[in-house]
Amino acid sequence: MEIKYRALAESLRKEIAARGPLGIQKLPTEAELARAYGVSRQTVRQALALLLLDGLIEKRQGSGTYIAPGVFPSALSSHKIAILVPDVFVYPARYSLGETESILNEAGYTTAVYSTENRTARERSILLSLLEHPVRGILVRCVRTAFPNPNISLYQELAAQGTAIIYLGEGYPMPQDSAEATHQVPGLYKNSPQTPVLYKNSSKTGNSTGPQQVIQVTSDDFAGGELLARHLIGLGHKKIAGIFRLDNQSGLNRYAGVLHALCESGLTFDDRDFLWYDPLTTRMPDSKMLLSFIRIQLAGCTAAICQDDAIADALIRELQRLEMPVPQRFSVAAFSSGKEDHFPLRITCAVRPGKKPWFIAADLLLAAIAGKTVSSVSCPWVLQIGGSTGAAN
Repeated sequence: MEIKYRALAESLRKEIAARGPLGIQKLPTEAELARAYGVSRQTVRQALALLLLDGLIEKRQGSGTYIAPGVFPSALSSHKIAILVPDVFVYPARYSLGETESILNEAGYTTAVYSTENRTARERSILLSLLEHPVRGILVRCVRTAFPNPNISLYQELAAQGTAIIYLGEGYPMPQDSAEATHQVPGLYKNSPQTPVLYKNSSKTGNSTGPQQVIQVTSDDFAGGELLARHLIGLGHKKIAGIFRLDNQSGLNRYAGVLHALCESGLTFDDRDFLWYDPLTTRMPDSKMLLSFIRIQLAGCTAAICQDDAIADALIRELQRLEMPVPQRFSVAAFSSGKEDHFPLRITCAVRPGKKPWFIAADLLLAAIAGKTVSSVSCPWVLQIGGSTGAAN
């Protein structure tokens, strides 16, 4: 019996280390612990008594067993949520931020918006500041995800302090073990078990101070690229070009989806038909860049797929200036940023149905702070046909 309760106490210490950084202060009941670990309630009581002596837990009359105050004190006492975005003035961030803040404010939290300026160096300075002045949660729009990020350890330190973090975008490559992940919110966006689930330590070494799963809200960009390419292929286009973002994993995934559809359809492609851009040096392809792209790289192409609808609109304007009307002589499709209906020509887009990713991320963050288990959400793309695509000429 002594071996059993001491072994259980050690398991519960790991449990507390995993639950504390996510803001889960209350432990399961004795009966739930007994069922979860396959031991008697007497063994559970003896194990809890050891944790009580160590100051890790406290008993509250009529309420249950809780992680003791001071074990994870810094972020848990904060009612502030930080929102990190590349640029607060760029649509759709400007459109979504206000409503996202309203969701978080209504839940009783104050919000502070920080612009990373799409720079990992700027992101680092923000994270270092947040380590000194902890916040309860962070909602971060990932930046430059196609490149290594030196700030991963800072996110891990924040999580260890008790800060709940939700990544909007591809997320950073933090260590995770999907086989061990049990982070599911019952009834929230995904089907999951309705019975209580214990958090597991995701570290294969067992030395982690908390879970290292990346909880993120993403879009299936590979499938989106394939969706747009197959639409154009179905219209008879055999040579398709593209404009994609170089610094972000979304651009790489969208490009990969397009190539996959072309290859699966038995069509050829040429690397020279694709234009790549980096917002750090070019916010978006300008007129000069697009004119060069049209005159040189689009030779022989009858359609193009763009990173977003704003680039698609700029491309359409340049095509029309060169007397290449869309869609009569050239077709253009894009990924939606939420404003495709605002352009003179309604653009054929891959759009996200249902609740916007920003709002899903806010819900997940509040669920994590409240002690519920959370899992990543992938938003699908669906085709919305506009007037920018037509049969191949």
